[in-house]
Amino acid sequence: MNSVARTAALVAGAVAMLVAPLAAMKALRDPDDPRLSVGAAPAATLVPGDVRDATGRMIAGAVWTGLMSYDPRTGSPVPAAAESVTSGDRKVWTVRLRPGGRFHDGTPVTARSFTDAWTAVVREGWHGARTISETAGLKGLKVTDDRTFEVTLDRPLNGFPALLGDPAFLPMPESVLRSRDWAAYGRRPIGNGPYRITSHGRETVLERPNARTIVVKSIPKPSDQYSAVELNRLDVATAVPSDRHETMDTEFRDRHLTLPGRAMTYLAFPSWEDRFTPAIRQTLSMAIDRSAITEGPLGHQATPANSLVPPGVLPGRREGQCRLCIHDPRAATAALTDAGGLNGTLNLWHEASDAAWVEAVAEQLRKTLTIDVQPRRVTAAELRTALDERKVDGPFVVHTTTPYPAPVAALRPLLEAGTGYEGEDVSDLITQAESAPTPDAGVTPARLAESALLRDMAAIPLWSAHDHFVWSERLHKITTDPFTGLNLTTLKPKN
Repeated sequence: MNSVARTAALVAGAVAMLVAPLAAMKALRDPDDPRLSVGAAPAATLVPGDVRDATGRMIAGAVWTGLMSYDPRTGSPVPAAAESVTSGDRKVWTVRLRPGGRFHDGTPVTARSFTDAWTAVVREGWHGARTISETAGLKGLKVTDDRTFEVTLDRPLNGFPALLGDPAFLPMPESVLRSRDWAAYGRRPIGNGPYRITSHGRETVLERPNARTIVVKSIPKPSDQYSAVELNRLDVATAVPSDRHETMDTEFRDRHLTLPGRAMTYLAFPSWEDRFTPAIRQTLSMAIDRSAITEGPLGHQATPANSLVPPGVLPGRREGQCRLCIHDPRAATAALTDAGGLNGTLNLWHEASDAAWVEAVAEQLRKTLTIDVQPRRVTAAELRTALDERKVDGPFVVHTTTPYPAPVAALRPLLEAGTGYEGEDVSDLITQAESAPTPDAGVTPARLAESALLRDMAAIPLWSAHDHFVWSERLHKITTDPFTGLNLTTLKPKN
């Protein structure tokens, strides 16, 4: 290639690089396109029992109708595909389906559409398997007739109906349950909900009779989503970049929303390390400036904790229960002196994804308490092994996601985090909360368990991830809830 040709090629390439982002932004939506568009990170999968991210849950909420859904105002479970979910002892549950349910291929939704789907989730080891086997404690399934089946759990659980809103419990049609061609099903899922998927790739097209078509576009970067809504090339952004958090209110006024989360991050303690007394654990909690971390390394994507229960768990949650979560360096320094100090190095065990904020917390502890703090990065497998072998010698990071809207559902995972914690009466209180006659009756023992856990500071609550949404002028206010995310079925244009 001669020099003139090379120069022309370079110029053409440079022009293409400049034009490509503009063309991509323009292609997001023609101003006259009647379809409603949503930007989101790509879903890992749309096989319902394997859904594991916010985009998957959002799409699943439109394409499938589960046994239960959630009231966005109260967070309480509401019957959907189920006509009733009843039990006399909270251990054996009878599920009765509404009549007339059908999948998008025209086949009926039966009791086996649910029971065989749950069996497949556990057999295939999908993401929802743990929810079915461990959180629910599923022990047995028995189909009584086409609309009725019986579920036996390994323990009484009054929150079981609320748990049935999770994608792990969605139904699948007989054809895919028989063929087990999960890859093909993931490319073009067949659900039983109000919307059906007509195309799935870089964009997922959802259609519904007598309603606007919805297009979920794969836009991984929050900044690209945000800019696209600003330019009216996109109707909803499901993420907001950290550098636009402070200007979001002025740029979108009443067209933005922060959704409280149901995921929490904690620092837990190994019970076999005697030096971490309750007084030392309380001291460490007061020395951590949570706001500095959420506004710094976490980029405004999390809310500082003031309770062991995340803010997205509405029924029964109490604000401000963790008084020792308030940053108070003077009190922390005095408390450390009163406790006799902390000997040796404080190792903070964590995975690679937590490195940035763990380093920041380590520096806060060094500066405030003048102690030696060292982050210790390990893999998830290495941490599990070290916990099993009781080799963890310092606080370790724990992430939990509350599986259903009840305070006890947020507390149970803290007993199963590998700490070896056996606080007085806490386990019994959590069992009482789960086995109470009703979820409301279980709130009091759950609150008592939370108070005991906070008194011992068995796990330091740090922060809860939250979601941000902004939307275009042509939409009414959007509807969300912490367990489904953005409700696609309620998206409507103003005219």
